[in-house]
Amino acid sequence: MKLLAALLVSLCLGAAFAAEPAAGAGTFGAHGFIEYVAGDLPLIIAAPHGGRLKPAEIPDRTSGVVDIDANTQELARAIASVVHAETGRHVHLILCHLHRSKLDANRDLAEAAQGSALAEHAWQEHHAFISQACASAVKHFGVAFLIDLHGHGHADSRLELGYLHDSLDLADCEEALNQSTFINAGSLRWIAQRSTLSYTELLRGPRSLGALLEREGFHATPSPRMPVPTGPFFRGGYTIQHHCKAALSITGLQIEAHRPRLRDTDENRLAFSRALVKSLAAYFPLHLGIRLDEPRRLIEAQ
Repeated sequence: MKLLAALLVSLCLGAAFAAEPAAGAGTFGAHGFIEYVAGDLPLIIAAPHGGRLKPAEIPDRTSGVVDIDANTQELARAIASVVHAETGRHVHLILCHLHRSKLDANRDLAEAAQGSALAEHAWQEHHAFISQACASAVKHFGVAFLIDLHGHGHADSRLELGYLHDSLDLADCEEALNQSTFINAGSLRWIAQRSTLSYTELLRGPRSLGALLEREGFHATPSPRMPVPTGPFFRGGYTIQHHCKAALSITGLQIEAHRPRLRDTDENRLAFSRALVKSLAAYFPLHLGIRLDEPRRLIEAQ
């Protein structure tokens, strides 16, 4: 039955996306639980834990984390708004409107939905929309950069950048971190295969995303200031593990944002959004060979 349900979801979404939606156009899954706003950039932002819907027909999850990542959906929209204001273009947005007590879209299906057919259907839609967005980005730009956006409640107010390496991994020697086996386990493999920089430089050097964010006033790890995160630290979860495949030309990371002075108010969310977009505007030409404001022109010139 689960296989049949997954097939039906795939068929329905395939029909819905036979023609690519216009950039900025929004659509919802079958029950309105998952929202997809199409983009015209190689940037995809997913927010799986910011939903507030608690439909009675979906039982509460009885194990795992069930708390909301407060204001992450609003933060994702703020980032998208800043991108549009500064470039005239749209990021791809995938938003789960279900509360985490009903669905955890950043886990494998069994843990995510815990047997609820409706939750399973929403999970399938969430990841199908991400796949659709990434495929569109790769088709038009040759690469997709996926950010899975979360919020943490750790004592240290910092951005945690999850490339699928935990803090113990990152504490290893430089030689070990630059080995192909370590690189291949991370979410930046597509970039690493094309970069003249060492992998440790990509993770935490002066041109890493952590360094660029710190330059804009937001503490981040890994970065030159904190190359090895102190614990606890979120390394990146199911979504990044499942979707960031170099063979599919998909790269990216999980961003865990602290709440105080970042996610807590409209003003702070806007300030961080501007800092992140400025950082990405520097990061994309350095590591993807693409400018956010004129992506097609750069691609055509290569």
